[in-house]
Amino acid sequence: MMCEGRTAIVTGAAGNGMGRSIALTLDREGASVVVNYLTSSDSAASVVAHIEKQGGRALAVQADITQQDQCKALVDATVEAFGQVDICVIGPGGGWHQEPVDKLDSAAALDDLQKELAPVYHLMPLVLPGMYERKWGRLITIALEPPYNSPAYAYNVAKAARAHALRLARDAVWTQGVTVNTIGPGPVPAIESLDLAIEQCEHRTAWQDRVTTSPQDVAEGVAFLCSEAGNFISGVVLPYMHR
Repeated sequence: MMCEGRTAIVTGAAGNGMGRSIALTLDREGASVVVNYLTSSDSAASVVAHIEKQGGRALAVQADITQQDQCKALVDATVEAFGQVDICVIGPGGGWHQEPVDKLDSAAALDDLQKELAPVYHLMPLVLPGMYERKWGRLITIALEPPYNSPAYAYNVAKAARAHALRLARDAVWTQGVTVNTIGPGPVPAIESLDLAIEQCEHRTAWQDRVTTSPQDVAEGVAFLCSEAGNFISGVVLPYMHR
């Protein structure tokens, strides 16, 4: 198992997208997993229940990761339960506003930017000191940057800002044994149910029959970056192709 003995915070892990698949996969690879959610408490509890049924360790923690005090509560709960934070995966971010630049809703665009950067700015000073002390850590964001643009200008700018924020942190954290990377998958279809997400995580029929990039593909990329094979990869944006 590639992450045995590690503890991971996975934000936005209770929906039907990438966060849930990442949480399931890091558990598969031996990590203790904190399933962060905003409103989906029942879904978060279901993910935790599955992990515990498989013999893993997991905890559901409600927190709005755009808020500094709630990020601190999330990290504090993780440390209290599992002792440390080794892996931090930041998923949720800005909204979806498709206005062209000549009709830009500046307030909405700035809100997108704030929601993409706030989790990074709030969580880095909370998790990096412990990672520095142990000389090992992984900080991974889900973002997007050119040439993999969406049709939404403000969304693209905000995602590119998040990716560049990690790139600019690369050299400082590298000296302390920490890597920072971004997964840039573009649009990824949801997995309809927890059962199907588990089936993909276990590489059974639903995984073999997928026809384009799925949340599980992204989760496999996260697991690779968190493994020892990813020790010397930092400051990159890992893209995914689509059919």
